[in-house]
Amino acid sequence: MAEPEETVPYESDLELLRRYEPVLSYTDGERFFPVDVEDYVRCCGLWRGEEQLVPAGQLTTEVLVAMAARYPDSQLSLLLVQEPFHRKEVRRYSHAKPPIAKSGRLAAVGLFGRVFDVLLRASLFLRGSVPGGVAAAAADLYERRMNPYRCTYYGRVVREGGYVVLQYFFLYAMNDWRTTFSGVNDHEADWEAVTVYLAESPDGPRPAWVAVSAHDESGDDLRRRWDDPELRRVGDHPMIYVGAGSHSGAFVRGRYLVTVNPARLRPVLRGTRRVTAFAFPWLREGRRHTGVGIPFIDYAMGDGEEIGPSRARGWHPVLISDETPWVSGFHGLWGRDTRDWVGGERAPAGPRYERDGRVRTLWADPLGWAGLQKVPPQPEDDDRALRERIAILNREIADADATIERDREELRRLRAAAVSLGHHENARALARQRSADVVKAENALRALVRTRTDLAEERAAHDATLARPPEAEPQEHLREPNVPYTPTRGSRTRFLNVWAALSTPLFILAVVGVFVVPHEPVSILLAGVVFLFLTMEAWARRRMLALATGLLMLAGAVAVVVGLSFAVVYGGRYVLLGPMVVVAGVLLVVNLRELFRS
Repeated sequence: MAEPEETVPYESDLELLRRYEPVLSYTDGERFFPVDVEDYVRCCGLWRGEEQLVPAGQLTTEVLVAMAARYPDSQLSLLLVQEPFHRKEVRRYSHAKPPIAKSGRLAAVGLFGRVFDVLLRASLFLRGSVPGGVAAAAADLYERRMNPYRCTYYGRVVREGGYVVLQYFFLYAMNDWRTTFSGVNDHEADWEAVTVYLAESPDGPRPAWVAVSAHDESGDDLRRRWDDPELRRVGDHPMIYVGAGSHSGAFVRGRYLVTVNPARLRPVLRGTRRVTAFAFPWLREGRRHTGVGIPFIDYAMGDGEEIGPSRARGWHPVLISDETPWVSGFHGLWGRDTRDWVGGERAPAGPRYERDGRVRTLWADPLGWAGLQKVPPQPEDDDRALRERIAILNREIADADATIERDREELRRLRAAAVSLGHHENARALARQRSADVVKAENALRALVRTRTDLAEERAAHDATLARPPEAEPQEHLREPNVPYTPTRGSRTRFLNVWAALSTPLFILAVVGVFVVPHEPVSILLAGVVFLFLTMEAWARRRMLALATGLLMLAGAVAVVVGLSFAVVYGGRYVLLGPMVVVAGVLLVVNLRELFRS
């Protein structure tokens, strides 16, 4: 009788979390670090719209859950800062401004990105935003009443799909990215996460992947393999660089240029990218940022405090799950509800929920969130899947071969019958029918042979994959990884900084003047100024060739429209003008496109 196989006992959830808990490395000048939920809630009041339900100082997580059950259909929110600091009180915190070197952020993006930056800043007056003095007041509350040296993470363990998923959630009292680090937004409360994926194996779970919540990444780009050379580790503890004020995660220290991609603009941006890819196929660089580039930098410098094992500040772990009352029971916002329709200045919901009450993908589907549903936990599982696919292909190819042989014989019989009938005068109609059957059968056989060829090509590709060494490159899954922005130095960069600062407001004034000034000569002059700005921008960024080609393509498009208009309006002797101009315009665009592709 065979001896039963020994199984490796699982470590407890808490032991697993502690074994792989991350080390968070902050930027010098960071004011907020992960806090305890109980401490944070005690400092907050609970509100339903404009109505205060529980004043600050009387709220606990138990009361929070009870009030959420009492008002299940209402949008509840916590309010941390009851009274923002005045200007004099804010000055007390001026020492906290980070000593970050100039990034040349205005020169990091193009003219339209800078215009978008101005519009985004102006929109703060029209949409809900965090009042000035909130960040300083939040920092005061954090330092006095939230035990800043007790850094807490909320750990959750999920076992699914052959993985043990270790989730580390961090609550920050404030996101002060805009106020302190000249970033995009401010909002009370901030929930961020680091996730470690352990692959199940007969010898016990082994670390396979690490993923972080980040601004400009999603799916596969959120994660790095455990052996990725860019993933720094301290023993079994991954090192994560935290964005200053924003608390976004990064695997590589540095400055990150931020993009925005509002949901309502995504169809427009996708269309713009397609047009750009067609019109400017040679401009392949700079396509990493798929949103609108704006001159904001997320600093993940790693030159400040570190939190984690063997650091001055260690972790205080707390286990959470779907059964934790405050996790599942409170659907509201964890800070000030500014009702910002863009969402950037509005507080987040908790670790389990989105602002609209839906369960977060990170919580409901941690594998899918990081693109791991399709990735087996063991490399040999890929080989087994390929061998199973090859077996299916072998059967399909054998069936195709038999069908091809049978159809070929049938085609030859049909062709012989058609030839025979063609020799008889009284059977010509039937001969034509048989000839049509021959053509139909020949086309079907040709399609079947094409399918059989494709199946054989797929099988050959899988055989070649199995013949290669099993170890894949650590970063081959990455599509558009976020990489640090490195500002250039030198006289050209100084010129770009000056140009960026002066050109944006003048360009906006010129564009507005074109449509506002009633005098035609002045409008023409302002239009010329706009063109001059575009030319200077292209020269400053070494894109004169792109500008010239774009103008030629625009001229071709105008020529097409003019030609068609002449043909429709005048006709007669002008009837050929339209098609000729259309052909000329199309040839211009196509030839330029092919020229720069080669």
